[in-house]
Amino acid sequence: MSADFISELCPHCEQPQPASETDQHIATVHADIPPCTARLNSEHGVYTCVLRAGHRSAHGEHGDYHVSARGPVGRTIWNDNATGASPHHAEEQPA
Repeated sequence: MSADFISELCPHCEQPQPASETDQHIATVHADIPPCTARLNSEHGVYTCVLRAGHRSAHGEHGDYHVSARGPVGRTIWNDNATGASPHHAEEQPA
């Protein structure tokens, strides 16, 4: 099944998006929100979360989980407790 026929809820505004356009929606519509810096270093490579900082549970399909960009076989989804995971770190605020 093509990703064009699957919809995903945006974890930031809960608006349904065609799955193939969700990453672009998040990057453009929610560009004012800093990016999530969570990473996963796995045997298959390093994945970076495509969501924006502060994505919350009960907002969209992924909740408290981090999500990689959509690849040929879907997304990699992980949480902060996964082996090789680095959680989101907000930038230090000047004193």
